[in-house]
Amino acid sequence: MELNNKNVSTHTHTHTLYKGDCLEIMKDIPDGSVDLVVTDPPYGIDLKPQRENGKFKNTKVKNDDNLKWLPIFTEELYRITKNVACVFCGWQNIDKFKMEFEKRFIVKNILIWNKDWFGMGNNYRPNYELILLLCKTNVKTKSNNKSNILTYRRKSPQKMTHSCEKPVILLEDLITELSNENDTILDTFMGTGSCGEATIRNNRKFIGIELDDTYFEIAKNRIEDTYNELNNTETI
Repeated sequence: MELNNKNVSTHTHTHTLYKGDCLEIMKDIPDGSVDLVVTDPPYGIDLKPQRENGKFKNTKVKNDDNLKWLPIFTEELYRITKNVACVFCGWQNIDKFKMEFEKRFIVKNILIWNKDWFGMGNNYRPNYELILLLCKTNVKTKSNNKSNILTYRRKSPQKMTHSCEKPVILLEDLITELSNENDTILDTFMGTGSCGEATIRNNRKFIGIELDDTYFEIAKNRIEDTYNELNNTETI
């Protein structure tokens, strides 16, 4: 898929990456052309930088201080996806996300990612995030026998390239259960490319959009390295 957008940076037969505002770039994606959306947007919680000795102490997620983008995003998401979308969310605004998505989608389920790793804080320290499973008609997993609790240990901060990075194995679970080989997977908030890596490793096509220059470059290199690794492996 090639879009008429000056932000196109990388295009191969497996992946197309865009640097820019997803609300603008999504407008150029044709109706019903994406088989599955898997994305991890800002949660609208104005997450503060980590403590002084944390790896990401001086970083903040862009546009995490509001949800003004959500209504437009919902409309574009509904327009371009054939049926199914998985959208990560925190507990703090799950009600707002759910109410907005229900204006267009069926919220088929709310999956729980059990991180198997306590986050920062006191008392009941956070150990999970939520994934809204959206559809237009219905959803059927490949295994047809899945728990809605997905337990995959989060990466250690020392190995992460983004403060909100999701493990590839978790994304592979969603992608392989909810799509077929050669399908097109879209991540509208690509970050450092975890979803792109998971997609290409499982023989799907990937479209990724990222606003932040630094993260875009990391994602671009990561996805191209994954593509080259698999391409070389196939020829040995």
